[in-house]
Amino acid sequence: MKAYLHKLSTEWSAAWAESKFRNQFALTILGFIAVGLFNLHFLKIWQTRAGMQVNDLVLNMLPPIDFSIPIFAVEYTALLLAFFYVIQTPRLLVRGLQMFALSFIARTITIYLIPLEPPRDIILLNDPIATFCFQTDTIYVTKDLFFSGHVSAMFLFFLLIENRVLRLCIFAATIAIATMILWQHVHYTMDVVCAPLVSYVCYKFVNWWHLQTKYGLELESA
Repeated sequence: MKAYLHKLSTEWSAAWAESKFRNQFALTILGFIAVGLFNLHFLKIWQTRAGMQVNDLVLNMLPPIDFSIPIFAVEYTALLLAFFYVIQTPRLLVRGLQMFALSFIARTITIYLIPLEPPRDIILLNDPIATFCFQTDTIYVTKDLFFSGHVSAMFLFFLLIENRVLRLCIFAATIAIATMILWQHVHYTMDVVCAPLVSYVCYKFVNWWHLQTKYGLELESA
């Protein structure tokens, strides 16, 4: 723990000494919050829209089972481990937030373009954090389907993490969560399959943008 805290302090002190990083960090935090609120606003509006019902061959073979507790336990344990790893490296944290913001924008657009009704035999995912963020007394969001936010977030962390052991753990957790989400009929198969693809595009685009603008490179060469 002492070594971890020392590394955390050293890395952030060096990063904070760079004015480019301070400016980008502040803009990234503000942008991330704005995009999150934008996404939340439209999810609740689109919940009232009529959408398409998909005949999903994979779901048809899986009798729905409530995996809410194991999904919550696996996902948030993995996300906490990943977060404590990423926060040690300021450039990774900033890039990660930018990637998540970009995936939020992509998800808002795809949900708008592809309105879907939830699977007929869906078992609602009992996620206390998502419930606090997205649900109200009158609206329970179930039409935020294409693509899966849970799988997308997990795969982004998998891409960001450089430690081989933790990376494998996050990948295994991603597969487990994707499987349980399908088995619970929370998402269609296409929602789960496309989520990692979108995350990969967001990951590649942000890294490309950093190379083009030289942001963060001064930290890597320090």
